[in-house]
Amino acid sequence: MNHQEILLKLLEVTENSKDSFQFLKLFRSLEPEKFAVIHAGAEALAESAEALLYNLKLLQKLELFPVVVLEKEGISYANLFYRSPTLPKTTLKEFKEDHLEDVLPGSHNLPAKWFRDPSHSLESVRSAISERKIPVFVTDLGGSEIHSYLANLGKELKSKKLILLTPRGGIHSPDGKKISILDVHSKEQVSQEDEPLRKEADRIFTLVGDPNFHIAVASAPSLLKELFTIKGSGTLFRQKNRIEHHSSARNLDREKLNNLVEEAFRKRLKPGFWKQDFSAILLESAYKGCALLQNTPWGTFLSKFAVNEIARGEGVGRDIWDEMLSRHPKIFWRARSENTISKWYAKECEGLQKEGIWIYFWIGLEDKEIPEVCSYLRSLPVDLESSETAIPTNRP
Repeated sequence: MNHQEILLKLLEVTENSKDSFQFLKLFRSLEPEKFAVIHAGAEALAESAEALLYNLKLLQKLELFPVVVLEKEGISYANLFYRSPTLPKTTLKEFKEDHLEDVLPGSHNLPAKWFRDPSHSLESVRSAISERKIPVFVTDLGGSEIHSYLANLGKELKSKKLILLTPRGGIHSPDGKKISILDVHSKEQVSQEDEPLRKEADRIFTLVGDPNFHIAVASAPSLLKELFTIKGSGTLFRQKNRIEHHSSARNLDREKLNNLVEEAFRKRLKPGFWKQDFSAILLESAYKGCALLQNTPWGTFLSKFAVNEIARGEGVGRDIWDEMLSRHPKIFWRARSENTISKWYAKECEGLQKEGIWIYFWIGLEDKEIPEVCSYLRSLPVDLESSETAIPTNRP
């Protein structure tokens, strides 16, 4: 299978070309060992071992090497990974890296390197990746004990994501709806069946201690959708984004801020944009998203709301939006009707008016103020360059 065919397979599985290419570019920019740790529990393997095998093979062909962790029951599924007709019934006490390499000759469907000792995990992982093999750790730990193992492994590798594969494919609310994003240590109610896993996820975050670390709960068949789409497929555990409040752009990294806005809109800002006075700038601390605000006689004007494309799946936009409304309950803005975010704005606003290429939105305005606000929005100059000067979309 050539590179083009592999990419087409990825697009076929994820059903979203733009997201997939953006994530692939991001993952390839990381140090290989930091890509992801994947834990496949015995139940997930029993139900979907073939799907996991397929997805791991595709990742390896894309030159991505997740660190896979199997519990003691998982060794029986090595036969599926390797298609070896006569895998000996090796016990965990007998199991060693070189032993398993010896008894699984030749017919490797999934290039993998197996490890039993996690004490030198970084060296082990790098050695596997240097051979273009997926590192697979097998442990005799099970139940809640496995989560301390995973936390220590993620901490040593400085991995940014831990993926827990379960048959349920996510965390659910008490009424059975899958929760897309769940803040660590939050009081949000989850189903009784999922509560133990939620508590373990909280504990893993505490042990890892990295604010940029995430945990995803997904199913094995939907692994690629979880990795390569903004929406994901399961539940993303995250630490709430830190949103900063600035009274001006004076002390901010202007280049980063400018790049954030231009990449979010895929157009360049016109010269002189940053000479405007902004009464407030709400900024995610790592420049993943921002809201640029200005004072007017009728309330706050939202000049720009920009979120890094990949960060949208981490709830950055929602965190900025909620912080903005808590500080500025009377606010208005405009967006082009063809802009995909306009549908989301329509759900968030209290009122809107369509006029030509524009839609005007508002929250907290009095009825008598609406005509004047619409007149104000109508008179505003366009501050983004035309599509002819759009920023090109990067492709790997």
